[in-house]
Formats: sequence, structure tokens, C-alpha cells
Amino acid sequence: MMLGRKALVAVMAVALVICAVAAGKAEAAATPGFSIFKATPTDTQAGGHPDVKIDLEVNIDRPEEDPCAEVCLAFRRIALHWPSGFIGNPHATPKCTLTDFNQANCPAESQVGRFTLASFGGEESDIAIFVPLYNMETNPNQAGLLGFTAPFLNFPIFFELSGRTDSDYGLDAITTPQVRLGFNHFITTIWGIPQSSAHDKDRFITPLTGVGACYEGIFAPGIEGCPPGGEAFVSPTYAKSTAPEIPFLQNPTTCGVSLTMTGDVEYYGGPHGHAESAWPATTGCQQASFDPSLVAKPTTPQTDTASGLDTDLRVPQTQSPITPSPSEMRATRITLPEGFTINPNAADGKIACPETQTAVGTLFAAVCPEFSKIGSLTLDVAALPAPIPGAMYLLEPQPGNRYRVLIAADGFATHVKLIGSVHPDPSTGQLILEFNDLPQAPLQEFNVHIFGSERGLFATPDHCGTYPVKSEFVPWNNTLTIRQSESFMTFDSGPNGSPCESGPLRFSPGLSTGTATSTAAAHSPLSLVLDRNDGEQTMTGVTVKTPPGFAATLKGVPYCPEAAIDRLNSSGYPGLSEQANAACPSASQVGSANAGAGAGTHPIYVGGKVFLAGPYKGSPLSLEVVLPAVSGPYDLGVIAVRVALDVDPVTAQVTAKSDPLPQILEGIPLRTRYIRVNLDRPAFTLNPTNCDEFSIAAGISGDEGGFASPSRRFQATNCSDLPYEPKLSLTLSGGLKRRGHPAVTATFTAQPGEANTRLVQVTLPKGELLDNAHIGTICTRVDFARDSCPAESKIGTATASTPLLDDPLRGDVVLRPNPAHKLPDLVLDLEGQFDIELAAKIDTVKGGSLRTTFESLPDAAVSSFTLKLAGGSKGLLQNSKSLCGKPKRATARMVGQNGATLNSNPKLKVNCSGNAKRKRHNGKAGR
Repeated sequence: MMLGRKALVAVMAVALVICAVAAGKAEAAATPGFSIFKATPTDTQAGGHPDVKIDLEVNIDRPEEDPCAEVCLAFRRIALHWPSGFIGNPHATPKCTLTDFNQANCPAESQVGRFTLASFGGEESDIAIFVPLYNMETNPNQAGLLGFTAPFLNFPIFFELSGRTDSDYGLDAITTPQVRLGFNHFITTIWGIPQSSAHDKDRFITPLTGVGACYEGIFAPGIEGCPPGGEAFVSPTYAKSTAPEIPFLQNPTTCGVSLTMTGDVEYYGGPHGHAESAWPATTGCQQASFDPSLVAKPTTPQTDTASGLDTDLRVPQTQSPITPSPSEMRATRITLPEGFTINPNAADGKIACPETQTAVGTLFAAVCPEFSKIGSLTLDVAALPAPIPGAMYLLEPQPGNRYRVLIAADGFATHVKLIGSVHPDPSTGQLILEFNDLPQAPLQEFNVHIFGSERGLFATPDHCGTYPVKSEFVPWNNTLTIRQSESFMTFDSGPNGSPCESGPLRFSPGLSTGTATSTAAAHSPLSLVLDRNDGEQTMTGVTVKTPPGFAATLKGVPYCPEAAIDRLNSSGYPGLSEQANAACPSASQVGSANAGAGAGTHPIYVGGKVFLAGPYKGSPLSLEVVLPAVSGPYDLGVIAVRVALDVDPVTAQVTAKSDPLPQILEGIPLRTRYIRVNLDRPAFTLNPTNCDEFSIAAGISGDEGGFASPSRRFQATNCSDLPYEPKLSLTLSGGLKRRGHPAVTATFTAQPGEANTRLVQVTLPKGELLDNAHIGTICTRVDFARDSCPAESKIGTATASTPLLDDPLRGDVVLRPNPAHKLPDLVLDLEGQFDIELAAKIDTVKGGSLRTTFESLPDAAVSSFTLKLAGGSKGLLQNSKSLCGKPKRATARMVGQNGATLNSNPKLKVNCSGNAKRKRHNGKAGR
């Protein structure tokens, strides 16, 4: 009972002394803030485990008339901000439950330091009262919690530990609940190795929450014994720790860097105070270790397949009380194997997490959309009680940093947000994953699972084998060198478990074609599809030859200007811009296109347009196939492929030859799987009028030297239903008298909807002979091919008008030798949007009649055709007698492409009226 009274007297005396001292100090209004703010570690070893002594005195005001009135509880919260890299490990020691804490029954092993009330603002050797500081059990929303009971008031005070995830991820300690104490100067010592026997002299428990003091007018520490004459009113009870010695605190692992500890005090009513204290420079960095390693494995061992990625990053952490902790990791750079690339379909259906939802730079958790998630993860940091789960998200692209990812992990009131970048090699697609400026936190293990399946983010190499994964790790300890590690990926089967192939991959791309209708002479859209399977060479170039007679109505279709094509091929032209407003005018669009790219059974498909363009690489026409490359949050620009269109001058067949197909775009190998071109402009493509069986043939090259030449049957129908009634007229003029050399004009006309003409044969009547003496200069085949026939070889002109073109085809008529015939051929060299060459064989038939035969005319619509052969000195024909007598008729035979034959006897039209008038005039004059 006597002891109880003395304790009560002591408590009252302590309170009076505190109030008196505080009142004596408050003669003038205090400035908000700290009058003392010091933090001193006992050791500066990098990664060491020092005890830290924190001495704080907070400025407060008290009214003189009532020093201990309610207003003396002036400050409500204190926050301590430890230097960057200074780490606390709350689960290094046993923890005290809240129940045991309230009952003053915390286990000795949970004590991590002591809290001291220093009444005079001096050192602990002055009047002081101290209590144990415990490592408290946390709730799921706390990273760490330290607690003590305020002396005499029996009031619990907690310091909640958290990381500064809004900035440098340093350690913060903030009082909670609000402080309502009657004192303003206190000294806290936190032990670096709480279980060390060196702290046994301070590891105590008492019935009165650990108060230790002696009383004889003044107070002095009771742990070291009372001064002579003093009386201990509370005898402390000591305890030893039986828990293992595990570091609770850790120094930064950087050297030569200025470090600072800061503090903030918040007052009732709103005022704040701030203070800073220099932290001693870290030493002994060369004694630290740093030995991280990383293993990365695909989610499938199959080649040319969509894949995810599992990575396990480990940074060994020591728990030795005498060995410095390893350096934290400042940056990592992971180089994935060549051939293991971003899959083009990776972002299909994905969105990017907006910057406003990442919560980077704040203390809050990221709230990224679910459709931006690409993986899951766990993050194990020594400063947290247990691993915390998280996810990886796609981030919005930035200029020069397109492929960004966010790692977000949450747990124990800690919200980690780390930004990484993926850098693909622009020519090979090889990937480098980088995380820079990582926090100075003791990362122990980091497991990431990037989703696989058929929409996996990655695509595996084309060939089986073992491939290296190389990693570099940069330590925060600036005296240590960059560490490297290597692991391996193995791919031991082809797609879908097929056997591995040695040498070049197989190459057997498919071809399918079709028209909406096969009716002869009908306008019908044409569709052409090329595809290949996983595990085959990728397509690098395509040539397609259409069947004879398959044509297109170019009339009224303008070309896409070259300036627009240059824009499509310019660097930085956005695909979104092309989607919104095509560079080529809409009037030049002749079709649509689709392409599928990526490994696996779910390639990404993008749609585009096909435009008619002008001459290209020596070809008279071309197509521009335009595909905006937009997928999810990524705009990779435009894939524009020029296709040269050659028209066979003899058959009028069209051969389309593409430029090399792009293999990689913005660092992503396209792995093109599917190409579809639809020439679907209304009334554009036109079926033949010949119903023979033909084919559409393709030549496709592969990226490993392969070549395939698939073809598909093509046949028009209902050709026999087409009418065939063309008209032919022959007019002779000039030298109509005997031995004269007349000029000849042949005119051919046809009606729309008729079958095109395959053969025209005209036999002149007897008396029209070939004058061999007028067969002068002949254009050789070499000169003809060079378009350099001598002027003397040109004996006429020809004009062909067609509903397919805006302008007629025009050209010269020349004689060209034919090795198979005695006489030269009559060749019509027609030029225009494209060139056509019509060759006629000249011979004689029984009786000496002269015959001209165009025996292989192209299946092309001609509305009118005019052939004019010169007379006079260049005239090939010579009359055996005057043409002004009895009308003469030729024999004509015309055969349609549908097999219909038309025989006629066109009259040789001559105009002899001028000759008759001249004779009459001469007769009158002679009389």
C-alpha cells in the first residue's frame, strides 16, 4: 500500500513538474515546428543494422494563467520520413497483439526499442521517464506498426509504418491515433537487432507499463539504479529474448549520396511544422554483396506459337545481424531470345491504362481497367510482412517509348507502382525489357506470369532449339559492378506438337479465289485469298496472273496521286489518320483488303482499302493496298504495299506483282498468316466472254527461300447466251485505177453485251494483190520490243475504242518479220493506259487472193476499231484492174470468244465519183 501511495505521489509530481517546465518555456508564442529534431544511427555501414536514436521537441503554446488547460494538448500528429534506402523489417521480430498490449503483457521478444519522456528538453540523463517500444501485430491494411503506452496517462500511442509509394518508396512513421499528450519532448531509440543481448539491460516489463524512476525531489533513470538517497517507486522487471537475432533496421546501401531525415508536426487548428536532419554518410559500400538472378520461361515449348512468359527474379537477402544486407536493385534489363517476339495479336481487344488511373506519384492503388491487364504477379519485399499480389498492365504509349507496362501490387497499406518499358529491335524484333529507377527496397523475389493462350503477348521462335535469356542488374550500391545472369528457353516441338524440322521450314501457302457470279461478260467482284499455317515460312512476295479475258472497267477511275502514296509511305503517318480520312481519294478506291497476322489460331485481322494508281516500276498501272496498323492502344502507322500491274500486250492478261511484303513493323514481326484482296468496286471487274477452263495462278515466295505456285480453276459460264453480231466495213481510197496502190480503212464495230472477238479473217477479192516491191523497211522484233521501229516501217495507224477505258488506244501499223511465215506480219502497236499488240498473218489462198488473219485477239471489249493502211508509195495493195467498175466484195470470217462464228461479204467501198467528173471535164476540154 505504501508503494502505491508513493507511486501516486510520483505521478502527480511528474505531471506538475512537466506543466511547470512547459509554462516556464511558453512566455512567448511558439513558432509551429520543432525546436529539436535529431536522428543519429549508431553505425554508418552500408546495409548495416544500427540502433537509431531520435530526439524530438515540439514547439507548443500554453496560457500563463492555466498552464495545464486543455489547450496545452496543442499538437495532434507527428510524421517521420526516414532517408531513402533506410529500411525497417516489421516481421523480423515477434509481434505483440493488441490484447496483450492493452494488458501490459507484450512478450519481451516483441520489444524493438524504448520511448523516453525527457521533461527538461535535455538528454536522458536529466529528468526522464521511459517505456518499451513494441513491434505490434498489424491488420491487413498496415505495413508495420510500433506502439508504446504514454507514461502515467496509460494512453496507447502507435507509429504506423508505410512506404512513400508516391515518391522514393522510403519509410514513413506516422503517429496514430491523434496524439493528445501533456508533454512535448521525447527521445525514441529503435534497435537495429532487437534480439541482441546488448539490449537486455533495456528490455523490461513492469505492472505500470514499464515506468522506471526514482523519486527524491527530482526524477532520474531507474534502470541504471537510483542516485544515493533516492527511492525506487517502481522496480523494473527485466527479460531476455530467446528469439533469433534478425535485423530490424537496415542502412541505405548507397555511398557518396547526401541523405536527409525529415519530420512534420500537425497542430490542432491547421498549423504545420517541418524540420530536417542530416543523416550521416553511408560507408563501407564495398563490403556489400549483390547477386540477383532471373529465370524466364515461355508458357509453351512449341515454336511459332502464341505464348506467355513466366519470370522469376530473385535477389538473395541475408538475415545476419553481423553481415551487411545486400544492395538493393536499382535497374534491370532483360534481353529475351531473338525470335521470341511480341505477337501481333497481343493488343487485340486490349486498352491502355490511362495515366490518371495508374496512381503513379500518389499513395493510392492503381485502378487500371481489366482489359488493360496482361499478367499477374507476386512481389516479395523484406520490408513487408508477406508477399503481396499484383498485376501487369499495358500503359498508354509515349513518343519514343511505345510499349510501356505498369506493375502494380497492393498489400499491407502499400501500393507499389513500377513502370517498365519493352524495346523491340526495329530490324529483328528481339525484345529488351527494362525497369529503371526501382525503389531502394529489399526485393527478395518477383514472380510475373504474362498471360499465354492463343492471344498470348509473345510469339515463340520459328525453329526448335535452346535460346538464351540474358539479364543485367544494376545495384543501388554505386561501388558494385553491374551483375549479369543467363537462363535458357527450350523449344522442342513445332506448332500443335508437330515434330521439329531441320533446315528451312516447309512452305505450302494456300490460294483461294472466287467471283460473286461467273456469268460471262458480267461485272463481278473478284476475291483472292492467300494463307499459310503456323510453322511455315512467312510470305515475302506475291505474284498473281489473272485468266485471259478477265478485265476491269478503268473508265472514270482516277489514279491515287503519287503525293498521297508518298504520304502513306512516310514515317510517322498515323494509322488512325488513314482510318479517319484516307490519303488516296475515294474515287480511286477499287477494292478492300484484309490481313491476318500473328502466331496461333487467333491472328489479328485488320482491314484496309485498295486504290488504283498510275505507272510503277515500268508497269502501266498499279494498285496501292493500304492497311492501317491499329491494334488496341497502339497505332503503328500504315502498311502500304504497291502492286505493279502488267498487261500482256498479246493476251491482255493482267499480272499483279507486289512489292516485298513487310516482315516487321515498329519492332513487331508481322508473321503474316492471311491476305485477302477484294476488287469489289461496283461495275469494275469484268468476267471473260470465253467459257474455256482457265486458272488464276499465283507465285508466292517465302522468307527462307521457299517458293510456291498454287493455282485455282476459273471458268465463266453462259457464254453461249451472249449475242455476237459485230460489223466490219472496208473502204479503199486513193489509187483506185489499175496498178494503183489504194489506201485501206477497215472499221470494226460491236454492240455492248456481245461476246468479244477472238478471230478476224479477211480475204480480199481477186485483183487485189500484194506489191512486194513496196515491202520496204521492216521493223525487227528487237526494235519493236524497244519501241524504236524506224519511221519507214510504219505503214498505217490503228485506233481501238473500248468501254473499259476513258481514251482509245492508238498506234502505228508496222511490218514485222515472222520466222514461221514467208511474209511479214502486219502488227498494230496500240498504246494508251496500257499497250496492246495485235499481229495479223498475211498470206494468199487458192486463186491468189490475199488474206489477212488476226487469229488470237485478246478477250477484250472493243466498241469500235479502225485500221488505216497507207496507199501510194507505202501502199501494200495493188489493183490488177480499176476498182471503179463492178463493186467487189471481200470475204470476212469472225469468231467470237464464245465460239460463235459470223461470215459476211463486206463490199469494198470506193469513191469513184471524183474520177468520173474528172473524165467528163477532160472530155469537154478536148473537144
